[in-house]
Amino acid sequence: MPDPDSNRPGDGCPLDPNALFPLADYAPAAGTTADDRKRSSRKFVFSRALRTKGFKAAGETTERLHTFLLNEPEYTLLANHHEGDSSFAVLFDSSATWDIPGTANLVAVHLVRNQMWRTFDFDTAHLPMVALAQQWLVARGCPPEAIVLPPERATQPADQETTILETHLRTSPDRYTLVDHYTDDGGPFESWALLRDTHPESAGTPVRVFIEAADMNAGTYTLREGGFADEDGAREWLDGRPGPLPPALRTSRPGAASRPAVPPPSGASGPRR
Repeated sequence: MPDPDSNRPGDGCPLDPNALFPLADYAPAAGTTADDRKRSSRKFVFSRALRTKGFKAAGETTERLHTFLLNEPEYTLLANHHEGDSSFAVLFDSSATWDIPGTANLVAVHLVRNQMWRTFDFDTAHLPMVALAQQWLVARGCPPEAIVLPPERATQPADQETTILETHLRTSPDRYTLVDHYTDDGGPFESWALLRDTHPESAGTPVRVFIEAADMNAGTYTLREGGFADEDGAREWLDGRPGPLPPALRTSRPGAASRPAVPPPSGASGPRR
């Protein structure tokens, strides 16, 4: 019987992911076409996407796994990554559209395997934006660059400002606290997130609103950020949309001049419903 600990980092030999999780266990069957592989790569199968073949859910994880798998046919795999005994994934949950209005339709999954006991535990979070799902995974050890969505699996950023803001969110796992969020997937296809920014440079406007708006015809989306002094002001703006998002100012040091978080493109106005 093979020693389940034989490839652990503490045994004096480098971790060999292929020895722990042979790729043959997850390879497509012979005769699979390129189109089949493309469809299969997006279909979410828990054991394949998170490499749990030969493992079982640990203890109380069994009940959570059963609940999670009830929606397995509704999940689409957007991105995943494996790092030692951890696996990370970002999923799209199509069942969210039938849930309570505003329910987030993105799911971040972090799974950890125990080689000695051949068990696994996992945790999940429903989040309103891909960048926030990635941020949640980065906070749990996933390299930021490893969980970026492949271009063919998602709509594309409409401009550089969107790309900059997404990268900022994805790579700032300890900076923001998610206070509230809402997803509208029936038109105008918009998600917003209300966050508290703990960084000193945002002390003047610590409450941030991020709005992601999708153009389904163009296959693109924009992400914008606004800054508010308090939650009441942010919620009042979200309820009424009286004008463009207030600029998200940053102050690099006490007494320094404030500056926009991201330089606005010329002629740009804030997102609207």
